[in-house]
Amino acid sequence: MFYAVLLAFLTALSMERSGPARAARDSWWPAQHAPRGFVTVRVRGVPTTAATAVPSGPGTSRVTSAATALTVDMREEMLSASLAGLAALAVNCGEADELVWNDTVVQRYGEWKERTVVRLGLVDRGTFTPWELLERGMRAGWVRGYVAYARDPSGRKAYTAKNASTNESVNVATSLAGIHRAVLIEESLIPRAEALGLRMLADGRVPMPPEDAAQLSRSALSMLDPGVQRNRDVAISQRCWVGYGAGAQAWPMIDRLDDLAPTFGWDEGDEAMHTMTVSVRGHSNTASNWMRNQPFLSAGALDARFPAVVGMPASSVDFADRRPCVALVLSDGDNLQWLSGAFWGPGAPRNMPATPPPGTPPVKPAAYWDHPLHGSFPIGFGACLSSLSQAAPCVLERIGETQPVGTALIEQFAGYWYPDRFAENTGRREELFREFMRRLDAQNHRTGAVMAGMLMLHSNTPGAAEARRWIAEGLHPLLGAFVCDYAPYNAGRGRIDWASNGRGGEVPFVTAGYCLWAGLDTKHPGIGGPDAVADAIARDAAASTALFTRWVSVHAWSSHELADGTKVTGVGAAAALAERLKTRGIRVVRPDELLHRIRRERDGTPPFM
Repeated sequence: MFYAVLLAFLTALSMERSGPARAARDSWWPAQHAPRGFVTVRVRGVPTTAATAVPSGPGTSRVTSAATALTVDMREEMLSASLAGLAALAVNCGEADELVWNDTVVQRYGEWKERTVVRLGLVDRGTFTPWELLERGMRAGWVRGYVAYARDPSGRKAYTAKNASTNESVNVATSLAGIHRAVLIEESLIPRAEALGLRMLADGRVPMPPEDAAQLSRSALSMLDPGVQRNRDVAISQRCWVGYGAGAQAWPMIDRLDDLAPTFGWDEGDEAMHTMTVSVRGHSNTASNWMRNQPFLSAGALDARFPAVVGMPASSVDFADRRPCVALVLSDGDNLQWLSGAFWGPGAPRNMPATPPPGTPPVKPAAYWDHPLHGSFPIGFGACLSSLSQAAPCVLERIGETQPVGTALIEQFAGYWYPDRFAENTGRREELFREFMRRLDAQNHRTGAVMAGMLMLHSNTPGAAEARRWIAEGLHPLLGAFVCDYAPYNAGRGRIDWASNGRGGEVPFVTAGYCLWAGLDTKHPGIGGPDAVADAIARDAAASTALFTRWVSVHAWSSHELADGTKVTGVGAAAALAERLKTRGIRVVRPDELLHRIRRERDGTPPFM
């Protein structure tokens, strides 16, 4: 009997360690429970007609046709986002069993929906307009009222600086929506909402009451432009405080967060400043402001299964080949919204019919993972694999299913934060850093990542040295890390910093030697277009007396015009550089091969395990 009880106890303990409780402890992402079904909400575009002027002679034109397009009613988009958020919140509270998918045909989101539906075995319960779904939510009880807001009349381009006419009441309303289980209703739609029997439970047009602010989440917060509807679903589902251009007013909300909380969205102004604001307080920036349907995609993510990324073992490297070698690594993989969207290709514009009307601009070809040249030469992609494992495992499914043999995946360090400055304002820097690494290590074991990529403000400071040691000791296995400085990316000029892993070995942290970044040819050495960077690498390789091993950061957003007039971006730019390096006798290798060679050259460094 004693042994039977002991066996039962040990079995239960083992199950707890590998079950939901352990998964939650190994995560920093707010969990979204999985439902049994889903509904789709679709905002119908409003037809608009404009005269089209067609040239009819020198200096003249005449109106020959009228073009009809569909414009989306932002008021209904905000309503739809709030419905999705409230449904997700109700699922988390055990009060509902269906999530809301906000319909979209752009980029890969249709595929992400299909993959998630299959993964969770969800039942499709129909498609509704926002007002139809509102009535459904009222009947089911997960919509209890509305919170009013005023439209932002500023007319700014999204995610630019606020001006005197910017109205932020929708951010206050979004903060209040989850607390009161209330949908977002723009003030001109109040009569329509009240005709359905809804009553106002809160008003975003006045300052938030302190008693409401005290109920906001401590697990995350959101930075969202008041003119944008995307990402409001997750803010409401997690009852986040929402601000924009917040500066000092956000600090009290950040300071009340639990340890290692993510910041959803994006803020205005200098990215280093607002990323620093969360970094020094021991949190991370997710760069997720354009992400769609995050609650839906993250449902049940901690239990998701997906193919692990495939690495290159040292046994595959021909160490007898001593030719100069360079690795190319695409930048900005810490950007969650990009990895979920344009990373896969531009897709079709919203509400685009199956047969585009005459005169519609052609869809641009894919520039990144789905670029036609991807797979034809070795390359590395920085990717926030650990964030995707918690926020959108469907994306990891596709990465794992389509990873070319010559492509390496590098964990782009759990989002956007600065390791050299992380948690320095908390008085608990080492404790929080090591705990973050423990959680990241758990996610790395899920994704298969054995390389890290990171952006430091300055990679040659005492804070950077501390970070390297804690990273090397906290992540196992860790083949090595690729490090960029904030400005310029290649400020380290290929310097290698070694850190003990606490297990008798050392880990190389390799700074970028070069950067493929348009328009900077004359501003920093080793930066520019494919020709300039290839020339710089060839000169340095010729002057080197040791094995030449460097890596190039390929700036994801830069476009380069080649001598024949061709414009290249992303993988196309990397391919152009690879071609030029080949003609100069420089081998392009996978990033993990580069690290294996660097480790082999290091005297006394044991084999990677």
